[in-house]
Amino acid sequence: MNGASILETTDTQITDKVRDVLAATFNVDASEVSPELEFGDLPQWDSMGHMDVMMALEESFGFEINAETISDLTSIALIVEHVNRKK
Repeated sequence: MNGASILETTDTQITDKVRDVLAATFNVDASEVSPELEFGDLPQWDSMGHMDVMMALEESFGFEINAETISDLTSIALIVEHVNRKK
């Protein structure tokens, strides 16, 4: 994450990074990606979009998201929580 280790990031930084990843993946303005956003809230966040987000998150944060977890990460809040557990 911009040269900083995931271990050195705050919740706000993680939330901002997740928001940026979703905005870039779905090609929307970051202002459309609120911390309360959930799967299906944007037309682009369908099952295919979800896989695109998971791959982008893996690349951005530098760790793999296992198949069992992917289907559970259905909101910004749950994604941030998962990233925090990986610290």
